[in-house]
Amino acid sequence: MLPEDNVLLTIGKQLEIARLARRLKQSELADRAGVTRQTIGKIESGQSVQNKNFIKVLWALGLDDVLCRALAPENDQLSTSLAFGSLPKRIKNISSNDEQGEF
Repeated sequence: MLPEDNVLLTIGKQLEIARLARRLKQSELADRAGVTRQTIGKIESGQSVQNKNFIKVLWALGLDDVLCRALAPENDQLSTSLAFGSLPKRIKNISSNDEQGEF
């Protein structure tokens, strides 16, 4: 199984748990989200669906903000490092002396 397949399966199972915790049938969630019951089934079984439909399901479960928070720049260490300038702005060229191990 490919890594992205594992992620889709994990997310699908977590969304199924969220749906069941809200005591919703797949058809009820589908109606709230404006998607088909088959789309809910695909998501829960780890199959890929259109991003827009995935977002609609998150919204219908009240979880759309969770995705936004997870992707926020402050939760991305590389983005945070770049924003605060902890990475060098440029890399100096190596001179011919440097290539010979002299500085």
